[in-house]
Amino acid sequence: MKTKDIKNKIRIAVLTPEEKVYEGFVDFISIPAISGSLGILPKHVPIITKLKIGILKLVSDGEETYIGVCRGHFEYFGMFARVLTERAIITEYGSRQETIAELQKKHDITQEITEETRKVMEAIAGLKNLKG
Repeated sequence: MKTKDIKNKIRIAVLTPEEKVYEGFVDFISIPAISGSLGILPKHVPIITKLKIGILKLVSDGEETYIGVCRGHFEYFGMFARVLTERAIITEYGSRQETIAELQKKHDITQEITEETRKVMEAIAGLKNLKG
């Protein structure tokens, strides 16, 4: 890509604690913000927002890339965007709902609490059996 071509594009990085999932230059970003879907074009006002589980859509020269994200935050300042998220999965247009379902399943806090509660209850039952 020529310097002239990237001058009017947004540089974006999608990062998880484990890896850089995506880095490149795009014309448009659609993010799943907590407050609703948000579209970002070049020269947008600076913004920081929290993300919910959903699909990040990136458009570059008419080509679309879809990335499932699991919570985190998005920031944009001076033609640079950064997505920091717990987990990110590059997906296809037709697989968006399956990707969201997978992220919800793996990161459902209620499920995590229930599983932890079950383990604690089993440990308590084991201790009671040792007493008796």
